Amino acid sequence: AVVSTQSTGTTYRILYYVYIKNTSDAMKAIARLTAAEKDNEDIRFGVAVFNAWSSRNYYRFFRLYLDAPKMSGYLMDTFVQRERNNAMQCLVKAYKPAISVAKVTATLGYPDTETAMVYLDELNVVFTNPSKTAIDCKKTTIET
Repeated sequence: AVVSTQSTGTTYRILYYVYIKNTSDAMKAIARLTAAEKDNEDIRFGVAVFNAWSSRNYYRFFRLYLDAPKMSGYLMDTFVQRERNNAMQCLVKAYKPAISVAKVTATLGYPDTETAMVYLDELNVVFTNPSKTAIDCKKTTIET
């Protein structure tokens, strides 16, 4: 039980470093991990989240978020919206002239299109058509 508590604490510390955007301390914490800690499933999750976040691999980051073990998902809730905004900013730049709502839904880790549409409406994105199936990347500006 002690090892499990320590590994969970280490995982949460790594996620906290992502929350406060502290790459340096996260890398130090990861470098200090023992071989046994590196084999722990929870710690591997925390390291994977850090690696996806620090490399801006948003697809991987949101896949990990959807499969977060224990309370990790709740901790990630505190910064996942910030990362969605950053990812959306990148998508709008990369996919000019347009990107499908289905692609955004999948990339940003939303469980369904309806949930993604609430987010997109809050961002005031410009759609290419009245049926709102694609985002006009030329006319859309994302503020972070």
